[in-house]
Amino acid sequence: MATTPPREARRAAAFARLQSVFPMKITITDAELPDGARLDEDEFLVRTAKDWGLSIKSLVLTTRRLFSPSDLTGRTTLSLPLTDVANVTLRKHSIGFSTIVVEAHDGRQASFPAHINGKLVTSDIAAAADYAKRSAGMDPSIAAASGPAGERYELLRKINELKQSGVLTEAEFEKEKARILEQP
Repeated sequence: MATTPPREARRAAAFARLQSVFPMKITITDAELPDGARLDEDEFLVRTAKDWGLSIKSLVLTTRRLFSPSDLTGRTTLSLPLTDVANVTLRKHSIGFSTIVVEAHDGRQASFPAHINGKLVTSDIAAAADYAKRSAGMDPSIAAASGPAGERYELLRKINELKQSGVLTEAEFEKEKARILEQP
């Protein structure tokens, strides 16, 4: 009778599969998540608030979920599956700090301050959400055209919007555009 490998072995195998295809560096470290949550066997740590230079304790991005404050008070934490993310926006205010707002398809919303690295945090969350949707067989953009050419067009449109909104620099835009156009 075959025995089931221990959780660590299953996590290591899942990590090896995901590491080469996930759009950002991931770590197999089993981190403490907000509200006592635990990483699933096939879920890995992408970034924490500390990695972005932020002091928000409940901000954690994994390969499957975003844990973040549900509002600027930071009193409650929202665990949002990345496949549910509809929009990630960096809102710059004339006075004070910028705010990152993450909206879900079901109307839930998370918002938290981004004193520094707002563009990076926004693009990391958006990239992880897009990957999660694609790997789940979902279309990252609700109204995307079908087929490889349509997908490429939608990706180009999306990165252009990110550049226009200030999330991507011109150099980042050009690099991402070249990567998209090289795809078959």
